[in-house]
Amino acid sequence: MDRDPPHYQVQRIREALAHDHRVGELELQVTIRAGKVLVAGTVPTEEVQQAVATVVAETVPGLEVHNHTTVASFPEGEEEEVERL
Repeated sequence: MDRDPPHYQVQRIREALAHDHRVGELELQVTIRAGKVLVAGTVPTEEVQQAVATVVAETVPGLEVHNHTTVASFPEGEEEEVERL
């Protein structure tokens, strides 16, 4: 598996990030260059941000992981909109 071309590894990482219960993110950008994985995008919490690096490392062991995700922030006093029935 580690010998797969980078585009196969990127796809495996994206699938893992989307389907792993610790992350569940579809919109993260994943790039592999020179044995390094760069993940970027916005996640909802610090826990998810930490889980991104863990999931990537588990999916492609042996590659260096650079987690450049950011945690979404909401202006003070503003909360996520919740639809009420």
